[in-house]
Amino acid sequence: MEYHRISFIHNDTEYSFIKAMNDRLVGYALMSACRLEVQIYMKENNLRGKYILTGMAKI
Repeated sequence: MEYHRISFIHNDTEYSFIKAMNDRLVGYALMSACRLEVQIYMKENNLRGKYILTGMAKI
C-alpha cells in the first residue's frame, strides 16, 4: 500500500485528503481509483455536484 494525497476543487473550495491505495495501480487505473475516492469523500461529507481533480501525489 502507498499513501496518496488527493486534491480537488468543489464550488471554489479546495479539498485535500490522504488515502492508502494499492501500490500496483498505475496510469488510468490509478486515476480512476482517485476519482472514485473523491466521489466517496464527497458523499461522506455531503458535497453534491461536480468537482475538478487538481492533484494526486504519493507521500
